[in-house]
Amino acid sequence: MDQVPRMDDESESQLRAALPFTDLPEEPIPVAWRRVLRDAAERIRELEECREYYRQLTDAGQVLIWVSGADGGVEHVNEPWLRFTGRSQAQEQGDGWLEGVHPDDRAACIEGYWAAFSARRPFTLEYRLRRADGEYRWILDEGGPRHDPHGEFRGYVGFCYDITARLAAEQELHRSLHHIQVLHEALDRVPVAVYVKDRQRRYTYGNRETLRVFGCTADELYGCGDEDFFPPATVARLHEVDSRVLAGEDSREEIEAVEEDGGHRVYWEVKTPVYTDASRTLPDSLLGISTDITWQKDLLREFEHGAHYDALTALPNRVLLLDRLHQAMVRARRRDTQLAVVFLDLDGFKAVNDGYGHDAGDRLLRTVAERMRACLREGDTFARLGGDEFVAVLEDVDPGLTVPLLERLLAAAAAPVEDGENVFRVSASLGVAFYGHDPEPGPEQLLREADQAMYRAKAAGRNRYVISRPPGG
Repeated sequence: MDQVPRMDDESESQLRAALPFTDLPEEPIPVAWRRVLRDAAERIRELEECREYYRQLTDAGQVLIWVSGADGGVEHVNEPWLRFTGRSQAQEQGDGWLEGVHPDDRAACIEGYWAAFSARRPFTLEYRLRRADGEYRWILDEGGPRHDPHGEFRGYVGFCYDITARLAAEQELHRSLHHIQVLHEALDRVPVAVYVKDRQRRYTYGNRETLRVFGCTADELYGCGDEDFFPPATVARLHEVDSRVLAGEDSREEIEAVEEDGGHRVYWEVKTPVYTDASRTLPDSLLGISTDITWQKDLLREFEHGAHYDALTALPNRVLLLDRLHQAMVRARRRDTQLAVVFLDLDGFKAVNDGYGHDAGDRLLRTVAERMRACLREGDTFARLGGDEFVAVLEDVDPGLTVPLLERLLAAAAAPVEDGENVFRVSASLGVAFYGHDPEPGPEQLLREADQAMYRAKAAGRNRYVISRPPGG
């Protein structure tokens, strides 16, 4: 029998160095293993780079970040959290972090967390947390559920901000404007924008952070309006909020501001009316406290997107598919129309993925997914369940006229895919289930019917479709 060719010594030593395994055999590595081991080394390197990127991302700035598991126990906190509390990672895990919560706040904190956790909904809590020097600081804790790329619930992630300075500023400024000169120095030390507007919505005061945001001096700010810093759409929104505050209301809300350069920032705005007369009949001005939360919102949006969309193809994942299918079935019953669920599985994909590597397989999946999605109408849903399985939800269809669409999907899957010097050819097996206006089956059952029909298509020779039952049945 012919000897399996071996790698040259130099390339073999490089490959061994790239792998984190210490138990590789001493014998020379056969060439047949080379691609598998090289792919493994590359995947490990990419994973480590990704982990390092997100570690640096979460450890940047002063935001305290925690991550819990599916059981509710804390699995990880970032470095700013550890610096803040002066405790170790092990001490904070599980429910250990609760030791730092003020005794008077602990019960309400636990109750609020578990009520949100049980309902799988976002939450906002305020409580006092002990700092490393022993001082209790007021914390704003915003948490939300997190999911893996397949839509599976994995726990919660939370972002905590030290709002002690903001609360202190609100309390101080509510007492009296007579002390404004005394407060100026203190306000210039807080890391949030604090400002005052008169009844004409003109700025009469801004602390150091306000001046930094607007890029002006105190003299240049005095007498300016929002139109001097923001485009018309943002000005209209700010004026609407200011009008309510100058009528005597308090306001706490997020404001999305479009800046002159076209950039978008998100601010947590707290505004309150300020009275100088004892009758308190009409505010003389308003006090605003603004915190830039753009970075936190971007990171939350990234987590939320990952919970509903497939990372490889950017198509809806199983979680979003089931939600859309449920809504489509409700509309079908209300309108007395029919919809079709098409379960698609690629034939021959495993051979490409195993023979040419996962990168080539990923490129093939993206290309075929784009081609099949282009066959559908704008209002239809096309989702990836994982691997080489896809599902299409077609609303308001005539069962007798769906054959051309199914044939287009088969043709799109079977079209050759050029990948560098290689040309890949796969096909698809389709299972179809129709739904009329009856309350049964549910979304999961309808999906199973289409899945079973797909397997019958595979058994019948692949590259074809099978309808699970007569339309309306």
